[in-house]
Amino acid sequence: MQDATTWAALLGRWMDLAKAARALDGQDGGPWQRALPAIITYEALSQALPHIGELSVRERSYALDQAAVLLEARRSDMDDAFDELPPVVAEADAAVVATIAETRRSFAWTILWEGPDALAVPDIPGVPARGSREGAMAIMLPGTLALPGEPIAWWTGRDEPMLARGVAGCQAIPLDVTLQVWRHFDTSGRACEDRVRHTDDDGPSSAIPMLLPLVAGGEHLEVPELPPGWPPKDAGTIEPPPPVHWDAPREWFSD
Repeated sequence: MQDATTWAALLGRWMDLAKAARALDGQDGGPWQRALPAIITYEALSQALPHIGELSVRERSYALDQAAVLLEARRSDMDDAFDELPPVVAEADAAVVATIAETRRSFAWTILWEGPDALAVPDIPGVPARGSREGAMAIMLPGTLALPGEPIAWWTGRDEPMLARGVAGCQAIPLDVTLQVWRHFDTSGRACEDRVRHTDDDGPSSAIPMLLPLVAGGEHLEVPELPPGWPPKDAGTIEPPPPVHWDAPREWFSD
């Protein structure tokens, strides 16, 4: 009932805005009336964006992209209506831009390797992004062998422009939690399974964490030097490929 009340209140406000726009213009078809659809769009976006997390994972990215497209279209309307944006309109525009950015940063953007074969994680220049001193990010270091269906990188509370372009053709999806991949080895040194868990959960004994944090609490961490024989880079340890088990709920990726 709260949503219905909110939208009823907005509808009443927009009707008041329509009357005010005509009064400000003093005639039909003036700049304020032409700008009215954009002003209403700004308010609608400000109300809707905080609820994007209620959508399915696959719908979230589309909704965020559509919000940015809609904002740009309404800016064009404003440019046509005014030679110089009134302060109240400029503030509304800036508020929506900030809300879109805040909503994006609220998710844990996660890149899953889709396969079909193992991936030697490539070196990605510009990761982590030096321009951001916020949030956290983790990634499998270059040369690490990732198996199909497991995360190879994630970031949250910050922007990672190079990762946002995708890795090996795989695009990031917005999740609610951050994940870790643990590779479990048997006594012979062969990988017997990978387990995907929340980062807050401990890994199995004798398992190696595959995603290494490069940013934590906004602080850039030193990238460790891995020894040449580091097991997750050794192709011989994943022949044949071990199974990937999800201890974290996997319904995020099934919608």
